[in-house]
Amino acid sequence: MTLGKSFLKAIEKDLGKGVYRKGLQALKAADRSLINLGNPRHCLGSGDIDASLAVQQPQASRWDYVIAHEQTLHFVEVHPAYTSEVSQVIKKKEWLLAWMKNAEVGNLDAPRRFHWLASGKVAITRNSKQARAAAQMGLMPVRQLDL
Repeated sequence: MTLGKSFLKAIEKDLGKGVYRKGLQALKAADRSLINLGNPRHCLGSGDIDASLAVQQPQASRWDYVIAHEQTLHFVEVHPAYTSEVSQVIKKKEWLLAWMKNAEVGNLDAPRRFHWLASGKVAITRNSKQARAAAQMGLMPVRQLDL
């Protein structure tokens, strides 16, 4: 089974019917504008994790989106990129990793990439303990994501 078909099934099982969207349509328009697809035809679809699980897990620090592009799963968090926000994004990634252990999307045989997209300017103090913590988690924010 191709990633496209298995991704669709996994998203519907994990997040509900109708959550899977073609291309980047699951992303809010403002968030979608932060992502450049080299070849849009290679985007296999997307799902809004945060909105889909808001009722089930209202107090959780939920991750935003998952995108299947080519044969890779891209987990994208759109969040302010200030020094004071690093711990919150780390908490969100920890939640995501725990959620993925029991989620169908976590069992898909595809490489995974985790992205922090800055919702504004990037203002994390260089060489701070927060910057080091973000780097250790593989979470250095970017203003634009090129897939």
